[in-house]
Amino acid sequence: MVDITTHRASPITEHSSSEDHLELVEESESSERIKQIVVASVLASLSIAIAPSASMIARVAGWGIALFDPVSLFWIAAFLIGGYRVGIISMSAGTLGLFLYDPTAIGPIFKFAATLPMILIPLYGVMKLRSEVGGEALSKPKFYTSMMGLAFIVRLAIMLPFNFLYWSLLMPIDGAAFVYILLVVQSINSVQSLGDAIVPYLIIHPTGIFKHFGMW
Repeated sequence: MVDITTHRASPITEHSSSEDHLELVEESESSERIKQIVVASVLASLSIAIAPSASMIARVAGWGIALFDPVSLFWIAAFLIGGYRVGIISMSAGTLGLFLYDPTAIGPIFKFAATLPMILIPLYGVMKLRSEVGGEALSKPKFYTSMMGLAFIVRLAIMLPFNFLYWSLLMPIDGAAFVYILLVVQSINSVQSLGDAIVPYLIIHPTGIFKHFGMW
């Protein structure tokens, strides 16, 4: 009669293997977070560095606002490369950096509020409406365009009340002033939204940057 013995891994060996796996996962996650912070910091720094260039761009009379501000291009690029966390960190750090040029904080706060939908709406679309995981979904031109179009509508819904409130604190708003503010806010945000949507996309996706360096 042959005695057959079944050998199983000892509990100690299994426990050790499990701990090693957890350590590798933790190291990988930690490394990923570091890369995200580095990318966000670099793009935030670039956005702050380029901010003075906006002074060379034509401005709306009486408003002091440039018709187009390249600062937010870096924030959107950060989002497209690294996802929500990278985009928000870059935008938050960049906004704080803009206080160096605008101590009143009005400009940076308005910039933050205007750019936020350009990140949150596409993020919502990726999470709820697409089967692809992460930023790959935003490489599809049709889907990306639809998300940015919706983001533009939300942006206007935020910035119109912000501007009416701001100007109402400075002067009485009659019918003519109301129409003027409406047209200016729509024009500025239309141009800016178009740039925010198109320029980062063309840099990140068609060039293959996302395929090689995408983080989500």
